[in-house]
This record gives sequence, C-alpha cells and structure tokens, in this order.
Amino acid sequence: MAYFNYRAIDEDSRIIKGKIEASDEDDLEQILHSKGLILLESAKGTFIFHRKPKLSEKELVDFTYLLNLILTSGVPLMNGLSDMATQSANRRIATATSFLKSKLETGKSISDSMLEYPELFPPFYTSMVRAGEVSGNLEQVLNDIMAYLEWQIKLKKDVKSALAYPAIVLTAVASLIAILFIFVMPKFMKILTDLKVSLPLPTKILVFVVGVFKSYWPLIILGIILIPILYRIAYHTTTGRRMIDRSILELPLIGDLVRKLNHSRYFRTFATLFRSGLNMNEILRVSSDVVKNTVIADSFNRVTNAVLGGEQFSRALKNSGDFAPLLVNMVEIGEKTGTLDNTIVRISNIYDREIPETMKKIFTIIEPIMLVLLGGLVLLTVASFFLPLYKIVGGIRR
Repeated sequence: MAYFNYRAIDEDSRIIKGKIEASDEDDLEQILHSKGLILLESAKGTFIFHRKPKLSEKELVDFTYLLNLILTSGVPLMNGLSDMATQSANRRIATATSFLKSKLETGKSISDSMLEYPELFPPFYTSMVRAGEVSGNLEQVLNDIMAYLEWQIKLKKDVKSALAYPAIVLTAVASLIAILFIFVMPKFMKILTDLKVSLPLPTKILVFVVGVFKSYWPLIILGIILIPILYRIAYHTTTGRRMIDRSILELPLIGDLVRKLNHSRYFRTFATLFRSGLNMNEILRVSSDVVKNTVIADSFNRVTNAVLGGEQFSRALKNSGDFAPLLVNMVEIGEKTGTLDNTIVRISNIYDREIPETMKKIFTIIEPIMLVLLGGLVLLTVASFFLPLYKIVGGIRR
C-alpha cells in the first residue's frame, strides 16, 4: 500500500484535492469512483507514514476543538478536514488531520480511522468517539473529551508547579557542593598540608571526602550518568517496573500521593467514558489503561474481572481492599440511585482536593530536612576552614 496525492472532479464539476491510501493507481481510481469522483491526476505522496507524530495533550485539545467546530458548523467533514490540514499552523495537528482524512477517504468511520493511529489518538479517545458515533451525539462527546484533557493538563501543571521549588533548592545545593569540592576545597587542603598543622575532625572529614572526589571523580560522574539510564532500562522491564512501582507506593506520603493521583485519573476517566455511553466492559478496560502505576493497575484489573464476572462495581471495589469505605459507600449509593457518573466525578473531585494537601504535607517535611542538610554542610565547611586557621593563629601568638 502507498499514499497518493490526487486531483479529481466530482458530480458538480468541482475540483477535489486530497491524499488517500491505495495499492496502485488502478486501485486509487476505483476508490475515488466509489465516492463519485473521477480521477484527473495522481502522484505518490512523500509522507513517511511509519514516522507518525505524537500529539501532546494540549495539541489533542486543539485538534478536538477544531474537529468539533467542523461538525457543528455544517461544513462537509472532508472539506473541513482538508482546510484544517492545509491551514493549521501546528505541523503535528496538520499531519494528524491528513492521516485521519486519508483513512476517511477509504470509507472508514472516524473512530476506525483513529484506531489506525494509536500514537495520535489514545484508546480512551477512540473509544469515546466510537460511542459518540453510535449514539449520534459525537459533538457532546468531543466536548467531554476536551473537558477531560483540560482537567488532565491542569492536574499535571499543578503537580509540576508544586515540585518546582524543591527541585530548584536541591539543584542549588548540589551546585554549591560541586563548586566547593571541585574548586575551593582542593586549594584549601593543599595550604593546610603545606603548613603541616594537626587537623581537627571536621577538616579531616572534609579532607577524606575531597580525596574521594579527587581520586574517583570519573567513577562518580559515570555513576551519576548511569543511575538514570539503569533506572529507565529497569522501568521498561515488567519485573523492574513492578518493583519500582511497589517501592514508590511504600514510601511515606509519596506513596499516598501517587495512589491518589492514579485513583483520580481512573475515576475521572471512568465518569467521562460512562457519560459517553460506552458499555461497562470497555469503560473498565480503558479506565484501567490510564493508570500509570502497575501495582495500582493490577488492583483495578481485579475489579474489572470481578465486575465482568457478575459482581456489582461497589462490591468489587470493597472486596479488593484497596479503597476507602467512604468511596465504596458513595459508589454503592450512586448505583442504587442511577447517578453513578455524577458520583464518580465527585470522587475524582475529592481526590483533586486531597492531592494539593498531600503535596503540602510532603513539602512541610522536606523543607526542614533540606534546611538542616544545607545548614550542616555550611557548618562543616566553615568549621573545616576556620578551626585550622584558629590553630595556626594561636600557634603564632605563642
């Protein structure tokens, strides 16, 4: 199969341009003929389609907005996509639109076309679009998708903003340590060695550390480089990722934060899919797929299997033992009153409020620890500098 750029004429004698996938020109002509078009000219496209771009969440929001605008404005879908592909200032959005249009021209539905490009359109996205097509409510579903993506962007931004301060402080401390041990301390140690004075304990500690840095600095730098590489390698193996995810969950406060982030993502996705009209099987499967921590994902997969086996959602959550009784009771009431989607949204909102509070608790603990470490480093450095000088000055006076 190859992609062809073509010019064709329709029944109203209008020139139509586009890009479509076909095995050869004869196949291209037959495809266009089935659409009521007569091929005028064609040429093989220059796109390298195995290098598919990946849309960021912000770009996916913009793409969804433009697609919804086409559907609600009354503009023919293919014409709207053609304009969107040629006029979009964002190259990735333009390319994604071209990909989608090329599949639609073969007669596929929007959701089936999106399934061809999982790098561009996540599973929850195509599942919701398919539900919108089946229910005839695609415009509303696209609005729900935009709201969900915007929520996800805001949540990530809040987490990154909260992590910015400790990251800056740690970077500053690490830079200070590097400057002291690489540039300042070796010269100072040489002066003390030449003076042949007896060194106090803080200075001996610093001499030892500087000596280790001086003798093994290539290994230290290599270790600093290798640690994140080895971490990434381990994280991309099933056993390694499970061990890392389990270790993170066992950390005090940080494990609680990770659990709340994943639970919030799951329940928000569940509610969005539920409102779109998907069947429970697909809702549970797709919602479990958005959970990043494998240990938590296993818990939700057990819930999925239990529900598919005939259990109520609330009972499956309760039997898993991983969810608070209040949450289980809320889900049970939602099931009984027929307001499960609203109940799940409220649960996600509860997690959204708790996440910033948990981060504040973490930073309340981390900040004094960083201050103590920084103060201890400064005290050790000052003592290492001035105690030997004090001894030298005292010796001169005598």
